[in-house]
Amino acid sequence: MTQKLAEKVYETLRERIIRGDLRPASPLDTHRIASDLQMSVTPVRDAIKKLEAEGYLEVIPRSGTFVRHFTLEDLIRGYELVEALDGMAGFLVAERVREGAIDPEDLSTRLSALADEMDAHLEQDHVRRWAEADERFHATVFEAAGNALILNSYSTARSQMRSVLSFISPIHVDRANSVREHRQIIAALQAGDRLKARDLCHSHRHQVRRILKQLAEQM
Repeated sequence: MTQKLAEKVYETLRERIIRGDLRPASPLDTHRIASDLQMSVTPVRDAIKKLEAEGYLEVIPRSGTFVRHFTLEDLIRGYELVEALDGMAGFLVAERVREGAIDPEDLSTRLSALADEMDAHLEQDHVRRWAEADERFHATVFEAAGNALILNSYSTARSQMRSVLSFISPIHVDRANSVREHRQIIAALQAGDRLKARDLCHSHRHQVRRILKQLAEQM
């Protein structure tokens, strides 16, 4: 029972951090959280330990537990990981298409629908919705790669950076060009071209890392 409650607290706090309800550097009061969720402090402490281990929180001795503040340098390091993972994910998806493990038409249809959604939000200048469709596009690719370790690593890294990247990427990225790159990725995946898919996915992510480095240099 305690483990289930701890998982519930973990999901609740993690979602609040990702949405930005709990801002960077915000303190966490264990007893208040337990009171708000109407449970004992034990599952709350277990959830906080897990969030700390995953990098969402930081404990400062004699001060307390706080939502981790990610610097641009942290984001750049995180995107170095995402860039490497994305390239491998693209390679694996194309390989699974070649092996017949994935229906290329079904994959293309699902990814193209998301690219179309991005185009629609681009025209209407719905930046946040565009970013959400972009995130679903990449999550679909990672899920199709069939490697749980890569998927979990990506999900953790992306979640940690999401609250900050949601304000940076859609604003500074050339969104129209990004959609074109997505369609090139779809074509490579559908064709089962492993090397091209890997290079396109890698290059696509590299553009965001380059932008983050430029922003860091300007600060």
